[in-house]
Amino acid sequence: MTMDSRALCVVCGATAIGRNFDAYTCLSCKAFFRRNAYNEHIRYTCRLLSTCEITIATRRHCSACRLNKCFRQGMKKELIRSLTAIGRATSGMIVSSHYHEQLSRLTTMNFLPSNNQSTLSFDDWNLITNIRNAYEDYCIEPFLASHETIPLIITTQPYRSRIKIQRLIDIREKYLNVIVSFIKRILQYNKFLENNYQYIKDNIRTLLSLNTSELMKSNVLKYFPWEYDRFLFESIFTENLIQHLEKHILMYETFSPYDPLFIKLFLIILVLTCGISPVFKKIQYNSNDFNPCPKEIFLTQNYYLTLLWKYVIYRLGYYDSIMYSVRFIQHILRRQVIEADLNDIIEKRDDHGQLAQLMEKTIQI
Repeated sequence: MTMDSRALCVVCGATAIGRNFDAYTCLSCKAFFRRNAYNEHIRYTCRLLSTCEITIATRRHCSACRLNKCFRQGMKKELIRSLTAIGRATSGMIVSSHYHEQLSRLTTMNFLPSNNQSTLSFDDWNLITNIRNAYEDYCIEPFLASHETIPLIITTQPYRSRIKIQRLIDIREKYLNVIVSFIKRILQYNKFLENNYQYIKDNIRTLLSLNTSELMKSNVLKYFPWEYDRFLFESIFTENLIQHLEKHILMYETFSPYDPLFIKLFLIILVLTCGISPVFKKIQYNSNDFNPCPKEIFLTQNYYLTLLWKYVIYRLGYYDSIMYSVRFIQHILRRQVIEADLNDIIEKRDDHGQLAQLMEKTIQI
């Protein structure tokens, strides 16, 4: 069977992303099987005599029937990485055991370790696998689950309920929560974040559009988040600005070679980039807009930059890696301009700051 855009998940019928554990599956069923195939100590029980139909709409209703169907369709738990690696991925230690040793060696002048500067080590590959799995479990799975409480399509509801500001807040929170979930999982081991949270909390909001690009590229999201609420978004942010944002999201999809790890690593790196949130067009500034970030954040970012650079070279070669990096930085700078325009519109709305206060809701990590 040749994998193409028409291939469907053999478990639920959603669009398949490829062959996973010897069967064509979607991201959701891949993550579900990897998480549950080895959990013999958890016995799922069907309340309907194991006769549940598993579809996109019902796959979350019965874990027992879903797991049984995974096995019936030929998914092999033997192809899942070893139980030791699974334990590492779920223990909270997303970074390899050599993290602190390498961290002390990384500086701006010594960006890559002197040995094997462009070669991915065994620990690098473990970390890459853990990051990819963390994204599936803590971003994609919660995003799909959120459809039940915050549906993407509400065309069945009265028109007046579809143009309320609360709908905009709900959609934003839907996308914000999943990126927070992923970042929280990746940085969970870092105790210093409790004291330096203020340096990265504003950065999380800047990841929304980039993560939207990743969700669209991986076919988890087929349309722009505002596709079914276009009038609401255009009435607040203007039609011109929404079209401008769409243009840049699509532009990224055309120049970026799709790899399931590129954006995931960039998300981690950007959240650790002090000052990534636009400071121009702000009504009020604070000291953190201009102060250098703590050394721990800088060193942690360097660690992930090292991994990304080695991985991009591995995938694209040295010359194409440079070109890709330059174009990506240009793209991020353009998105910052758009984000500044969005913030400007929110701040200048004639609603006594109501929308601005709602949009500035504190993000708890």
